Amino acid sequence: MKLFIDGDQGRAICDHCKKMVSLTFKRRDVPFSDKKGLAHDILVGVCDECDQVVSIPAQSTPSISESRRKALRSIEVRLPAIYLDMLDLAAFTVEPDSKPDFRKDLLCYYIHDLAQDPKGIQRLLSAHKLSLVSYAVNTVKIPSRRLSMKVPDKLKAELRRLEDESELNTTDLMKSVVFDIQREVLQKPKPVKIKALRYLALVAG
Repeated sequence: MKLFIDGDQGRAICDHCKKMVSLTFKRRDVPFSDKKGLAHDILVGVCDECDQVVSIPAQSTPSISESRRKALRSIEVRLPAIYLDMLDLAAFTVEPDSKPDFRKDLLCYYIHDLAQDPKGIQRLLSAHKLSLVSYAVNTVKIPSRRLSMKVPDKLKAELRRLEDESELNTTDLMKSVVFDIQREVLQKPKPVKIKALRYLALVAG
């Protein structure tokens, strides 16, 4: 496989010019195929006649994939403060020395785990019922706190699928995810999950 550098020449068919053209390899910002975001500063073949991108060498594929992976989407909800306390305690239980935003890593791990589990919707609905029972009646108003985090497109899509299949809105779904974490980390710890989460905490550093 040939590796190209800036300024190398080549030839390719240009869809814009509708013919075989000469091209020069240059650094450009390239839109993703779905037009949702850009891969920045990627080496591509540019038509010498119309200045359009006509070729993407194989060596640029990993950079484009990494850029797509880092294209983030926002999740924002307000949860009763007890839920974030529960989440922080779970993160501390997994790894007392974990970084502050390990909370996000923990949530992302469980959203993905639930989305991949054939029984994930059952787990969510069970956790949702538990949350209703635990905090359905309370004479003291529980203050709420904002939870905001950026996640990759793929994880956001998994979250949307879980919402659709469970028929829970984003707030109730996130409450249910936290309760699922509480069951598997704090209430009845699952050794396999704890081991995986400790490794995640180590890697996330």
